[in-house]
Amino acid sequence: MRFLIIFSLLSEIFLVVIVSLILTYLGFLIIRKKFSHEKLSENHTIASYIFNAFIIIYAVLLAFVVSSNWLSYEKSQENVYRETTYLSNFYRDTRFLPDSSKKVITDKLINYTRAVIDFEWQTITDGKTSPEADIAFDDLWNTYIKIPVSGISNPYLYQVSLEKLNQASNYRRMRILDAEQTTPSVLWTVLIICGIISTGYTFYFTTKRRRIHFLLIATVVLINVLLFYLIYVLDHPYRGYSKISSEPFQLILNKFLYLR
Repeated sequence: MRFLIIFSLLSEIFLVVIVSLILTYLGFLIIRKKFSHEKLSENHTIASYIFNAFIIIYAVLLAFVVSSNWLSYEKSQENVYRETTYLSNFYRDTRFLPDSSKKVITDKLINYTRAVIDFEWQTITDGKTSPEADIAFDDLWNTYIKIPVSGISNPYLYQVSLEKLNQASNYRRMRILDAEQTTPSVLWTVLIICGIISTGYTFYFTTKRRRIHFLLIATVVLINVLLFYLIYVLDHPYRGYSKISSEPFQLILNKFLYLR
């Protein structure tokens, strides 16, 4: 279902809404043709009590899933900010190095940042790292740890900067893992079943005016579909219109290029 999050936001919502309304209308025609208003209204009283109890449980479940996915989305965005912050701080701390080493490290850092923007932001949509970014980061790491400590004027600051590079590596791994996170299939199954049941109930709370009846059903369907769409988008933080931007990396790249 990745095709749902590759178009513009309005196109995606329009597609989801139209398809759901068409299916709902077909179901509505079948139910109203098979059952008369009198037949459907016989159990309105008892069905309303059951429906109210079900809706409360269903609403709590939806609220939990939306809240959980929203927090995960924010965490994914925060991991990007943290990675770029550590890279920026690492760059600042390496200013104590001799000019020859400083220039080499700056070039390696720029190469890695560019690789993330140009390559990894494409592969991360599939939860994968970029070979170019992998090579660039390994090159940066291996070059930095091979700098002779004896020639460094501030060994303590070297250790601190090495720790910041390590932290940037950790948040890079977390960023990749965030792209792979998905809502468990069993939870999607429960949500879909509950959504079908909530929609099914509305077919039996009938009125004699068919147009009004369909509009009431369509309202419930739209709420369900839009909430499912929201959960699906939040569950894929690096895909589609609402994906997390690579702008933080672009900002630090501009900084590195300007100060180089």
